[in-house]
Amino acid sequence: MRRCLLLFLLIAPLAVAQSTQIGGMIGRGGIARLFENSAYHVVAGVEACVLCGGRLGVFGEYHHWTKTGVGTDEPVSLDLAGGGLRIQGKGWRVRPFLDFGLLAGTERNAQIFPLSGNRSHAVGGGTLGFGAAISLSRHWYVRPLARIVVLSTPEFGGFGGASVGYRF
Repeated sequence: MRRCLLLFLLIAPLAVAQSTQIGGMIGRGGIARLFENSAYHVVAGVEACVLCGGRLGVFGEYHHWTKTGVGTDEPVSLDLAGGGLRIQGKGWRVRPFLDFGLLAGTERNAQIFPLSGNRSHAVGGGTLGFGAAISLSRHWYVRPLARIVVLSTPEFGGFGGASVGYRF
């Protein structure tokens, strides 16, 4: 009986993981405050989706935004983690998707002058994402995507990019 229980406990995670996806993403976008200009941001992160074998799935993701380019006189980084509901198409080769979710994280403003210190504050908000997962093989996919982000501080923006991932 113990061997059966041990075997079941070893095999159960594999059965659950049959409709799980994990991947890394990179993109470019921007966040703007009301009545202010924004610089471009490089966005990198990771994503996961569980129960993604059917039309509905649950996604989770983490993004790190780094301010670059014009307007970097006050370097800003933004770390956001979130999750939500993913609605997907039925196709095997190309599966369009639409994501609705919530985000929370921290925004850090690094000051130029060494004595002024750094500022950081918590942010929360929502995200709307869309794109399509394109199968490269039975397990590997590439996912061009776009995200619209609205934060609790009067900030809004988005990014476009792609993720590469693996299906279990």
